[in-house]
Amino acid sequence: MRLRSLALTDWRNAASTQLNTDARVVVLHGENAQGKTNLLEAVWLLATLRSFRDNRPGRLIREGQPEARIDGVVEGDSGQRRLSWRRTEATRQLLIDGAPAARLSEWFALLRAVLFCPEHAGIVRGEPTDRRSFLDRAAFTAQPSHLELINDYGRVLKQKGALLRSRGPELALLDTWDASLARIGARVALRRQAVLDELAVPFAEAHAAIAGGRSAGLSLQVRGIGEDARDEAQMVERLEAALRRARPEELRRGTVLCGPHRDDLLIELEGRDARRFASQGQARSLVLALKLAELEAAHRRGQSPLFLLDDLTGELDARRMARLVERLGALPGQVWITTTDPAWLGPLPTGNTAVVRLQNGVAEREA
Repeated sequence: MRLRSLALTDWRNAASTQLNTDARVVVLHGENAQGKTNLLEAVWLLATLRSFRDNRPGRLIREGQPEARIDGVVEGDSGQRRLSWRRTEATRQLLIDGAPAARLSEWFALLRAVLFCPEHAGIVRGEPTDRRSFLDRAAFTAQPSHLELINDYGRVLKQKGALLRSRGPELALLDTWDASLARIGARVALRRQAVLDELAVPFAEAHAAIAGGRSAGLSLQVRGIGEDARDEAQMVERLEAALRRARPEELRRGTVLCGPHRDDLLIELEGRDARRFASQGQARSLVLALKLAELEAAHRRGQSPLFLLDDLTGELDARRMARLVERLGALPGQVWITTTDPAWLGPLPTGNTAVVRLQNGVAEREA
């Protein structure tokens, strides 16, 4: 899977710019506020249909313009295909080879991506919601239908929460929502555990490569109702029993207290909780290892998502950076990197790297 060309029209600060590349590594550089991250964000949006920053239409469309457009040519198993994303304040249009996309699954089958950005440090040191989001994003990369499952679970949570907050909620109706929550929640827990199982070995390998072989006491584990979820029927029973026990307290507090929406991902380094004990440098190495593991798991499934790394400058010390770039050069998929100065990255893969300078939203490939 490779993005052969990218064209932006009235996207963020870019009035019009086009980038053609057949390179496996694309380095976007320039001063701050020149459009590097905007361009990388456009690639991510083309792959996931969401921004990794502000997803409000008014922020995506260049000021004073009626519509933003992102066009890309993707090469993959089905040959070269053209993807077109168009957004007004009120509508979104998705075109594949000039025709409206019939299903989102058709779109996601053509282009996927894994993203690393500085804000992802929260996966290690932030709140449980950051780690759940990572697991759900990794599950989506593996199986895009996971997005629909998460949306279904969110709707059940919202409906049950509203019922709990109402005066004198009908218990029979609560039973109905609990049954749905147990059924859908069990599938959420199973998919999260399945993707965690896929990540475990490549995570340890990637961390050892970045950290110079220091990966003692490294582990990943779901903590909560979804811990070690393997069998769907057993998981449904586990959730149903927990919901029955939680019913009095949920009625008292008016909120949903039980379900995989309250689970966490425990990341251990040297046998200790990385959230509490990892240094800033260790946290960055752990997050990068998780992202590389997500890529490797995809490769083992026969997939090749793009790897997008935003603002890599300053994220690692020189030794870790050199080891990371060496590993990036060996990846079979396409890699996109933004940085203020390519020199910070050290030696780049020769012969298959495109260096692109961004200035005022315009991309220009350098010789």
